[in-house]
Amino acid sequence: MDACREDLPKVSIETEQDWKRIQNNLSEALSARLDKELESRGNPGDKEAILPHIDQFLETLFDIARPNLRINGRTTDSEPTQDDDVEPFDEALDRYIWSLSDQRLKWDKDVAARRRTRPKEVERLISDTLAQHDSVELDVAQEDPTYDVPDKPFDPEPQEVFSSAASLTAQLSQSISLQHERAIRAKSVFQEIKVLKS
Repeated sequence: MDACREDLPKVSIETEQDWKRIQNNLSEALSARLDKELESRGNPGDKEAILPHIDQFLETLFDIARPNLRINGRTTDSEPTQDDDVEPFDEALDRYIWSLSDQRLKWDKDVAARRRTRPKEVERLISDTLAQHDSVELDVAQEDPTYDVPDKPFDPEPQEVFSSAASLTAQLSQSISLQHERAIRAKSVFQEIKVLKS
C-alpha cells in the first residue's frame, strides 16, 4: 500500500489558475525587488539589459518546480491538458481514505492475531476451571465420607450429537407445520361457535 505513495511529498495546489497566480506573484515580486535594487544603486536604465536574464531564471525555476507539484491531485511532470470531463480531485478526502485504509489493515491484523491466540487461552481457562472443580470435589469427598463423587458425564462423539440434532430438526419442522394447521382450524371453529351462540 505504501509503495503507491511517493517517497517525498509533493506540494499540493488546488487548480492550475492558482499555479499561474503564484508564478505571476513571484514575477512581480522579483521585478519590484529588481527596480528597488537598481534605484538604490542609481542604474534604472540597466533593467532592460537584466530583464531577459530574469525571465530566463524564472522560466528555469518554474520548470524545476513543476515536477514537485501536484495540481488538483495530479502530478505535473508534463504540461497540463484541459480535461473538462474529469471531476476535481479532493485531496482531503484522499488523505482520509488512506488513513481509513491504514486503520482497517491494522484492525485486520489485530483480529487475525486474536484469532490465533484466543482459542488457546479459552481452552486453557476451561481446563483450569475443570481441574479446580475436580479438585474441590475430591476435597469435599475426603472431608465427608458420605459424599458421593459423581461419575464423569459421558461425552458422546460429536457426529452422534449432530446426527441426533439433525433428526430432531426434521421432526420439529414437520410438527410445526402440523401444529400451525391445527391452530388455524381451531380459530375457524372458535369463530363458528361464537357465531352460533349469538
